[in-house]
Amino acid sequence: MQIKSTRTKGELAEVLMNSKSNGPDVAYWVFSEISQGKWENMTVTTNGFYDSEFPKTYGHYHGTNVIETYMLVSGKGILQLQKKLINGPVEKVERVFMIQFEKSGEQIQIPFEWGHSWSNVGNEPLITFDDWRSGHTDSDYEIIKRLKGMSYYLVKDADTGIRAVPNENYKDLPEPEWITPEQFEKLI
Repeated sequence: MQIKSTRTKGELAEVLMNSKSNGPDVAYWVFSEISQGKWENMTVTTNGFYDSEFPKTYGHYHGTNVIETYMLVSGKGILQLQKKLINGPVEKVERVFMIQFEKSGEQIQIPFEWGHSWSNVGNEPLITFDDWRSGHTDSDYEIIKRLKGMSYYLVKDADTGIRAVPNENYKDLPEPEWITPEQFEKLI
């Protein structure tokens, strides 16, 4: 196992709801070559807050038509998925899911057209495995960077615990659908 990348608060700032927010110095670490089996990468996302926003991964689409599988190892997270329009403006997405992961071993397969980002909504580090071996290019992150994040920011809410705040850089956003990994598997 080796460290593949580290995403600092400064690097994550361009996709945070408030780019000047206070929070953990390192948002997450990615380790590669974690096994000789199915899993290639392990991501450890810190707990805490960037002001009221939960720590998250940067978010990206894939430049190749490959399905990616994620598994929750430990912690509590929400995987935000957004389906981009094919041959449409990048500022619009067809559908947004907030997939709630709470049990170790829960898995999900992410189809090609879906942008995705993890948020750590728990009180301990969020640890996930994935099987992505193709690497990433700058173009995988380009849309997310240009629109200053995914379609919604996940923030702490005193009444409901978690609230999705629309990213104003997107147009005509659909309401997010809050579901489990099992429910997503049946829909797609």
